[in-house]
Amino acid sequence: MIVVGIDGTEVSKNALEWAVREGAVRQTSVHVVHAWRYDPMTDLLPSQQIKEDSTELLAREVALVTGTPRTDNVSYSSVQGDAARVLHEVSEGADMLVLGSHQRNALGEVLLGSVSRECVRHATCPVVVVPAAGS
Repeated sequence: MIVVGIDGTEVSKNALEWAVREGAVRQTSVHVVHAWRYDPMTDLLPSQQIKEDSTELLAREVALVTGTPRTDNVSYSSVQGDAARVLHEVSEGADMLVLGSHQRNALGEVLLGSVSRECVRHATCPVVVVPAAGS
């Protein structure tokens, strides 16, 4: 199984497209994951709405790439939690973890951290980081 993390950006769509193509070549399933957070002190929407929005994002992105929101080879899950931690946990035992690279500058890396950096550091499977178009 190939696990791919998405966040709704063009970069993550590129990673999803790459993962689906690679899944076809390897004749293996692809599991798409969107991690989300909820903070009752700062979020205006209830956690259930954020989860529903996450699930809709997954269905929409999978449909854009595969032509349908559900296939036999592509599944998805919306998981509450820190993206790097969620991807690490979901990818345990996977053949591969695929991520898109946002290529932040050095200051952005320090302030925001890097999901791909954390996943590469702690992964229990090979990690593919798909670069942004034109990189």
